[in-house]
Amino acid sequence: MARNSLKRYLPTSLLGRAALILLFPIVLVEIIVGIAFIQRHFEQVTDQMSEGIALEIIFMKNELEKHIEGGVNPNDLKKLIYELGNQFGYTAKYDHNLELTLIDDVSFYDVSGKTFVHNLNEKLGSISAFDLTNPRIVNIQTLVSSGRLDLMISRKRISASNPHQLLVLMILATLLLVLFSLIILKNQIRPIGKLAKAAEAFGKGQFVEFKPGGSDEVRRAGFAFLAMRARIERQIKQRTQMLSGVSHDLRTPLTRLKLALALQKESQEVSDMLDDVDSMGAMLDEFLEFSKVSKKEVTKEIVLVDFLDRLVKKNKKHFDNIHLEITSPLEKEFTMEVRENALRRGIQNIIDNAMTFGDKVNVIARKDSNYTVLQIEDNGPGIHEGNYELALRPFSRLDEARNQNSHSGVGLGLSISTDIVRNHGGKLSLHRSEKLGGLGVSIRIPI
Repeated sequence: MARNSLKRYLPTSLLGRAALILLFPIVLVEIIVGIAFIQRHFEQVTDQMSEGIALEIIFMKNELEKHIEGGVNPNDLKKLIYELGNQFGYTAKYDHNLELTLIDDVSFYDVSGKTFVHNLNEKLGSISAFDLTNPRIVNIQTLVSSGRLDLMISRKRISASNPHQLLVLMILATLLLVLFSLIILKNQIRPIGKLAKAAEAFGKGQFVEFKPGGSDEVRRAGFAFLAMRARIERQIKQRTQMLSGVSHDLRTPLTRLKLALALQKESQEVSDMLDDVDSMGAMLDEFLEFSKVSKKEVTKEIVLVDFLDRLVKKNKKHFDNIHLEITSPLEKEFTMEVRENALRRGIQNIIDNAMTFGDKVNVIARKDSNYTVLQIEDNGPGIHEGNYELALRPFSRLDEARNQNSHSGVGLGLSISTDIVRNHGGKLSLHRSEKLGGLGVSIRIPI
């Protein structure tokens, strides 16, 4: 639980994580060393200053004791103490009261104050009291044989002057080090970002110029990606050419067969054979369409709502019960970079299936995080959940699942749509429509 809660606050980008790994120990060491150094600095400076002040106070006490033993007038003692205090920069006065009225009071964070009190207690003994709560003045009381010596000393006399300069210097040095490290890190990680963008674009069927750079490992990964991209494109091109060639080559013998059958006398057998030839012709048409999915088409920006609206209106001419539903937060002006003709063909294949097996079709569009989601649902018999994966394979026909044998197809419609969606970097999946009860086809395309 604690690990998961901490993970939420950690950076997710490679630059952020690399910066954390590099800079966290540096900053931590800087803080620890800085604290230790400053504390040591304060203690040493305070030691020296407090020792000097202790000697001055002892001198003042000794002078005071001499004059007391010599029977000096009390008023003259006060004048003497005042003059001695002026010599050392103190405000000093003599009081006949033999009671210490101050209680040792030092803030817990006052490092120099604690060191000062400790040193003076060692030099002057327990006959002294201190008050360091005032940030500018230190109050000291110390007893002599016949009275009490009260001193007010400037706080500057016991603390290091301009201690903030050291802190400022350390902070500036740390910031410069962090800035320098971030610049180097960013330059090292930039090629990885370019490689990620090129790979992401290729996954969406887009071509982005990419030149490997950076460290040896990143360059090797970049060249490996270029080789893989070229190999995949070559395979797609070969597949397209092969499928297209086979389809065209089969048209000639099919045409001859159809012509020869047309010249035969009419009979049930000839009629059945003509139906088979027509089915083979339809299969070749879908075969050609399947091969065209792999062909290059330039991406363009479309207004999604307008695109879907035109598609639904076109189908509404021959199928009245088809509706478009736009779900918030998808704006009417929302645009996408897609291959328009390919996407139209993919969605139309799904709509054709829905209109074939149902008498009501809904086209729903919405936004989900970083994805655009399109759903085409019908009220037909649907497909059994166990056959969803099989239905997306080429030449798979599940008409018995729909219980509509009169609508037997070739089995390439959903396969073509799946390929088109994948070429856009998306995913096509099947589900049971909760609203209409038939088959639901969901398309998720990254924005």
